[in-house]
Amino acid sequence: MPASIQRSLLTTGPWLPALPLLFGLSSPARAVHLDVEIWGDGDSMAAGFCRTPGAVGCDLAQLVAGLNLPPNTLPIEGATGKMVFLSDFRDFSGGPNKTPNPGFQAVQNMLNPGELVRYRASGKLRYWSSTAGAWADAPGNVRIKLAGGIDPAMVITDYNQCGGQLFCFGPGAGNQESFTFFTGAGVGGKTEMIVDAANNQGSLHTHLNFFLENAIGVAGGPVGAYLVELQVASNQRSQASEPFYVLFNAGLSAADYSAALLDMVDTLPPPPPPQLLPIANAGADRVIRLNSSVSLNGGASSDPQPGPSPLSYAWQQTQGPAVTLVGASTATPSFLPLKTGNYTFKLTVSDGANPGYDEVTFSVPALGDIDLDGDIDRIDIALILAAASKTPRAAANDVRDLDGNGTINVRDGKLAQSRCTLRLCYPTRR
Repeated sequence: MPASIQRSLLTTGPWLPALPLLFGLSSPARAVHLDVEIWGDGDSMAAGFCRTPGAVGCDLAQLVAGLNLPPNTLPIEGATGKMVFLSDFRDFSGGPNKTPNPGFQAVQNMLNPGELVRYRASGKLRYWSSTAGAWADAPGNVRIKLAGGIDPAMVITDYNQCGGQLFCFGPGAGNQESFTFFTGAGVGGKTEMIVDAANNQGSLHTHLNFFLENAIGVAGGPVGAYLVELQVASNQRSQASEPFYVLFNAGLSAADYSAALLDMVDTLPPPPPPQLLPIANAGADRVIRLNSSVSLNGGASSDPQPGPSPLSYAWQQTQGPAVTLVGASTATPSFLPLKTGNYTFKLTVSDGANPGYDEVTFSVPALGDIDLDGDIDRIDIALILAAASKTPRAAANDVRDLDGNGTINVRDGKLAQSRCTLRLCYPTRR
């Protein structure tokens, strides 16, 4: 073996012993756990629940049943959708505060030969006690130490240089014995270290060691459940996996440990605040005089949840004789109706993110048809004369102001009479 070889991480494969022998265990683990299955997905790493039938750390059905999860429910946090991998500090013969679980495994051809897989730690150490019955940041006097990851300055993956080993380190590679510490204040030590390298069939199966201890490294901590957050990354892919959790049981009964998990599974994300859309207001429908300039008005439109931009306006004619709409992108465009009929316009307002809609219709009768019955007769003339005697001042576009001079008077009545469409256009005389 070349002198440059300093160390090779033990990795299971067809030629290596089963997991309990790797860690000096003479009997099977005492608690069921879930290994993290990893694979390459294009330029990204992926992580999921182990799917290898019969493999240690893959019996998801047994685990789900033992933890009283609802039917068809996986250990996935309701609030974030992150997977929860399960472990127990009591499943390691070295004592009640150490565990090599969960492990990391990739089946054949799921990785590239020699691909280096790293873990990445994030978030805060969370703690659940049966007394509090709720999750909180872990107390300041407790931490979880993750050991077994490798932190070299240089990794060699050339099998010829490594004497047939998966990888090795050149001279001066630096300190390889580094640790990651999960605490209630965040992650300390090395946040990212090598887990293993895939063998020449593109598979791996490796277990690191987790220790429950106090702030100065003495084994032990409060009884409860502990939660850490990890990702897996690769030297051959630019994107790490989605984050996932590891949930450790530290002395809880099966029922209390299940309660800690169910508290996460049943925690649904808060509903998003209702999205308040812009409110378009195109104004009220109106009856208007033929051949008079008409102003539309969307000024009463509003945006209850402003932004990201000020309201914009866009008007579009959807019904009636075609007209030219002047200022169609303003709040108050105008048009000139030269034909009788119904003119409908759609207003769209937008705040740069969401639109709002409204419509307005303008009815344009024949000049002199005041009662809108389709003809001009003495009733229309009487309506004009009644207005002339009571409210002679005309509003804009008033159909009774036939000459459009702003005043309703006898002249308007005579104009209506001249446009009479029925024989009886004069008031009855007695």
